[in-house]
Amino acid sequence: MKYSNEKEMNIKIRELFAYRRITNLFEKCGLKQSDSFPTHLVALQFQIYLLDAYLESTWALDKSKLAGYWENIKTALAPFELSEKAIKSLLREIRVYEHIEANCRIGKWPTEVPFKKFYTTKSCDVRLVRHLLYSSYPELNNYWEEDAWKYYDLITEINDDVGDVIEDLNTYNGNRFLISILRHGHLATKASYDRFLSKTAFNAEAYFRTRFLIGENVQLFEWTAERAIETKELLDQTIHTLDHTLSSSSLLLQKME
Repeated sequence: MKYSNEKEMNIKIRELFAYRRITNLFEKCGLKQSDSFPTHLVALQFQIYLLDAYLESTWALDKSKLAGYWENIKTALAPFELSEKAIKSLLREIRVYEHIEANCRIGKWPTEVPFKKFYTTKSCDVRLVRHLLYSSYPELNNYWEEDAWKYYDLITEINDDVGDVIEDLNTYNGNRFLISILRHGHLATKASYDRFLSKTAFNAEAYFRTRFLIGENVQLFEWTAERAIETKELLDQTIHTLDHTLSSSSLLLQKME
């Protein structure tokens, strides 16, 4: 498991919020991380991470345990005073991602899910947190429209998968990058990830080119471009230095036919 205790998990959440620029949104709202709203968001992410930890540590999933994790996630949403209909809608993509992970148990692997769909869905937790912020502080749209983060999300989710490849050898995490290496080899995987990163970076530039004068979109584009370069370098380094004999020890490889 990635998170061995509550303290470590809370540190990971703070790191996540910084890396995904949630903390920048706090600043624009005049919020301190110790304020109640950010604290509720951390508590929500904590419960989502507990579900994630269960999925990556357990192959034979228990429906009653899964239901318990979902109830805790719903409870963590209580401070936001949402209707049942709104909660169901907001959690839909997390359930979709859970389904993608659960499908590994029946031989349906994340590599069968297109890049954009997979990594958009994988960012469901961060987008949920961000959406709750935008809903309560709509003035954030004066700086960056909520949808403008989509390219940043895609690139940083890929970065997470590439960066976690060694760690995830010992889990049942649906790491698409690792699973692609196991099923298609490292060279084909590098080529496909290179193509998608290049396409995403190109699309991000085209998207922001017409929006540079709006709010602080220049800054968001720079962050997105920086992450793209950083992720491309990480991909190159990881493929170059990865001991490919390690893949034989992967828990997921042992479940593949």
